[in-house]
Amino acid sequence: MGGVQPDHDHLRGAVSGSPSTRATLAPAVAAARQAVGLLENLARSGATVMDLVRAGQPVEPWRIYPDDTGIFDRRTRCQFYYHSHDDGRDEDGHFHTVRLFADHTVHIVAISMARDGWPQALFTVNLWAIGDAWESPDRIKAYARRFWIDPRRGPAALVRFINLVFRAFAPEIARLQDDKAARLAAHRSSLRANASLDSAWPPRSRAIRAPSSPAASRSARVSRSRTWSSA
Repeated sequence: MGGVQPDHDHLRGAVSGSPSTRATLAPAVAAARQAVGLLENLARSGATVMDLVRAGQPVEPWRIYPDDTGIFDRRTRCQFYYHSHDDGRDEDGHFHTVRLFADHTVHIVAISMARDGWPQALFTVNLWAIGDAWESPDRIKAYARRFWIDPRRGPAALVRFINLVFRAFAPEIARLQDDKAARLAAHRSSLRANASLDSAWPPRSRAIRAPSSPAASRSARVSRSRTWSSA
């Protein structure tokens, strides 16, 4: 839910701005500054965070990177993984970030990456895309505030980048949860209205099914199979 933005200069822009804005958003500004420095250092070495997560593996649509268990922290129950779609004309791919539970998962936010290695958009997904359990916006916001993975769980610069996105864009991530809830509520309302109209006609199936593409099964599997794997 939410479109891909072609311009990713907002990350650098978060470092600038008026003194009053910087004071109000001091933690976010500090995180944005660190993220900019991290990405610029990688660029100077000829690398991107996508290179780090792929670790030399072939670039293939729908493939989960670094592997089907993603990168996760048993202590904080946070996880992320990277993949791309075969129709991804507007991005290189995106990171999915997840909160893990013993019996379910909760998707927090996805980070769309431009091909030059810079984040270009944040977005959420609907519940049936990856088999999430329903959580209220307030609870997901709380998971986002506490999202953190020990950098020792994967390439340090990669893990640090993901952690910094949650700090640099905390207000945007919070707003996305409210927008997601509103859109899902509108969708359910529309389904109920359509079902009422259909009652006067011969019954038709209106089941909502997950896409038949590999993303549906693989994304659901990666969010379940590694819940309590060994660290």
